[in-house]
Amino acid sequence: MDNRVTTIIAEVEKARKGIAVCAVLFLGLACLCFAFSERLLLVLVRLLGKNLVSYSPEEGFIALASLSLYCAFALTLPAAGYLLWRRIILPRVTAWRPWGGPVIFVATALFAFGVLLGYLVILPAGIGFLVGFETRDFRAFISVKKFISFCGTMMIALGLSFEAPLFAFFLARLGWLKPEFFKNRWRHAILVCTVLAAVITPTPDVYNMALMITPLLGLYFVSFLVVQAAAPRVRNGAKDPGREASADPPPPDAPRS
Repeated sequence: MDNRVTTIIAEVEKARKGIAVCAVLFLGLACLCFAFSERLLLVLVRLLGKNLVSYSPEEGFIALASLSLYCAFALTLPAAGYLLWRRIILPRVTAWRPWGGPVIFVATALFAFGVLLGYLVILPAGIGFLVGFETRDFRAFISVKKFISFCGTMMIALGLSFEAPLFAFFLARLGWLKPEFFKNRWRHAILVCTVLAAVITPTPDVYNMALMITPLLGLYFVSFLVVQAAAPRVRNGAKDPGREASADPPPPDAPRS
């Protein structure tokens, strides 16, 4: 027990510098993004097509600060991924050292693709559905803070979800994930994706939840294809220690071929 606690403390000590670097970078990027927060807000307001309102004196400042934090989080992820790769993964799997640059690039591209999918497809459809309930006698006044929370949560969640195929690839390379896992648990995947969509979606309506379920299920099947392509190389290229350990040595009098 003492050895495990000592090991955990040593790992936290190694990661402390990396966490501090990410925290400083996050705060610096948040300040930089706050300087451009009004322009960033205009980019989001284009999805709505109408003006936002503030229900308290401090809501405008809180909304712009929240938008800056969302943007800083997205911009900090590549650096956090590099530190995770360098300090945690490589010391345990040194054979993956040449993959560092491509992995960070692919991870950043997948995250950016998920964010763009949310901005260009998911959010316009979801916002258009909600705003479409206005009538001549009923007009919706949308809070700027809640609107930023809605957009930020959806886009960040989609960006992180698009990392699933990359994680599936490395788990398959390690032999921890096999195609049979996806074939036997697709019903569970539908249930998990439904629950995740309900948790991620800021609004309780079924339409936006269905919009979120669709890419999550698509990522599940894409991850299955990735694992199916990566797993044979693991089975054919890696040795099976269990099989070697269980093999009986030939008897001493056995004829040699």
